[in-house]
Amino acid sequence: MTSSLDVRPTEAEPGTARRPAPFGPGLAIAGLVLGAGGNTAQAALGQLADRPDTVGEQIAYANEHPVMSIAICVVGTVAVPFMAIGFLAASRFLRGAMRRTGTVAAVFLVLGMFGFMAVQVAELIQLDAMLDPAGEAAATYLDLTDSSVLLGVLFGAPFMLGCVLGMLTLTIGLLVKGAGVPRWIPASWLVFILLDFSIGSVGPVDPHWLYLLGAVGFAVHLGRDGGRAWRNA
Repeated sequence: MTSSLDVRPTEAEPGTARRPAPFGPGLAIAGLVLGAGGNTAQAALGQLADRPDTVGEQIAYANEHPVMSIAICVVGTVAVPFMAIGFLAASRFLRGAMRRTGTVAAVFLVLGMFGFMAVQVAELIQLDAMLDPAGEAAATYLDLTDSSVLLGVLFGAPFMLGCVLGMLTLTIGLLVKGAGVPRWIPASWLVFILLDFSIGSVGPVDPHWLYLLGAVGFAVHLGRDGGRAWRNA
């Protein structure tokens, strides 16, 4: 006599199964480390360069130090796509514990990176004008566009609001729920975003180093045991 009881493993019920990761742990680690590393390098180079405030002085500085000026702009621009990947990776951990909150954080942060990329590209264009012997008028005009309401709505607002609200949602959510992530990581990111968008550097120490510290810690965490934490997020 055979039993009619089916003891084979069953598939998870709809809504309980984990969604597959949008990318592998290797790309997530690269996004975290290269994004934060590039962004921190840009901040450190900018602090080292001590660029002047007025457009005329900036044009003179760019022509006297073209390599440094180009490095600051290029490193920052290249870092932005990796930053977006790193933030999406971090948001995935929060989504595992707080689905809607994690999604909101991801949307805000991607929006913020869109605005940030626009800002970086605008700085590249302005730098190109500064390095042109006949480009002083163009560089001055580009500087005046910073006060444009339309450009502020299209790029400035997404950058400011997206980054701040996205980081606050992500870090506070991870601090509350944990989501398997050591809480010192979101804590360091929370202090970073509060300092970066308020008082900035504390003496000679730039807050971006806290962003890099948390990103490296996050990368180490999700890379352990062949990416086990990433697969289980």
